[in-house]
Amino acid sequence: MRRFGKSEISKIQKRLWELCRQVAFKRFNKDGKIDCYTCPAKDIQGSNRQLGHMWSKASLGANLKYDMRVLRFQCYRCNINCGGQGADFRRNMEKEIGRRGMAELEKLRPQTVKAKDHYLYLIGEYEKELNGQV
Repeated sequence: MRRFGKSEISKIQKRLWELCRQVAFKRFNKDGKIDCYTCPAKDIQGSNRQLGHMWSKASLGANLKYDMRVLRFQCYRCNINCGGQGADFRRNMEKEIGRRGMAELEKLRPQTVKAKDHYLYLIGEYEKELNGQV
């Protein structure tokens, strides 16, 4: 098995994060405007528009770190200053996908995958979505 350097996985993660932002913008854009998922802030833009995780990114394995099911746009205040507003995020997510959907996501948290292979798979899937192939 070939080892890969940190710079290689870092480049893959950087590319994947950019794709996540593009896919999120495509999916959650309401008439050119994006609202904060966890507070009443409307039409967040620029550096105030952050792609936040439902659970702390550091607590997630490779299988959920870049999964669009746990990512939504938040304002800077909610994502950075308030640590992601986890309770509000979860409440809103449960309204969106239901208790069964939340239970399925909870089951995925402890699962592990080979990070590089999973990231390359997600890059392919997100690129297809952005190119209208899905």
